[in-house]
Amino acid sequence: MNSQHPTVLDPFAAQRAAAYGPPPAGLPVQPPLGGYGAPPAPPAPRKRRTGLVVGGIAGAVVVLGGLGVGALALFGPSTLITADVESEIVRITQEQAGVPAQGVDCPEDIAVEAGSSVTCTATVDGQPVTFTVTQDDDEGNLTITHARLLPALEVEDAVSAQLSADVGEDVVAVCSAEGQTVIVNDPGTTIPCTAVNVADTTLQAEILVSVDGEGTVAYEFA
Repeated sequence: MNSQHPTVLDPFAAQRAAAYGPPPAGLPVQPPLGGYGAPPAPPAPRKRRTGLVVGGIAGAVVVLGGLGVGALALFGPSTLITADVESEIVRITQEQAGVPAQGVDCPEDIAVEAGSSVTCTATVDGQPVTFTVTQDDDEGNLTITHARLLPALEVEDAVSAQLSADVGEDVVAVCSAEGQTVIVNDPGTTIPCTAVNVADTTLQAEILVSVDGEGTVAYEFA
């Protein structure tokens, strides 16, 4: 049985043509990737490529329970101490993502009620994050959930490797701000990235990256 690989469109084709003009007469219409020029691209369709699996993805969606009365003191018989809830949020983001949540803001006077939930807000690595605090019982045992926190370097490495393999040239993907180590992202939402040709950094292409619940990275040309 013969297997066929899909044709990969060169994301830098338009910029190559603008910089160098069309390929000289006599060259094939479909030159090898990495060679001179590129075939004309169809006007509409985006090309999607599946990438690698980001390591440690299973721990990116954080669910913590059983914090208990010992961890969260109770003020009187019916109210949680807000400062203790906020301290737990700082602790779990530091533990799970290596970056502490900042500017944590939870409601005051959280009534003790099994099954009830409140929403807290904060920033993680400069990005807004919403935390949902659910009371498992009426004794201070809580479950805290928040948006998935992806390691930025692993996402960029996975996308870079797949782009380089597809295009046939060394390409790096930039998906985070300078100095940023975490990307806040939920499955199903895309991450805007820039693909940069290593040999000629003037050749760049905007891409949209997605990471599914299993950690598989995919991209498409924006």
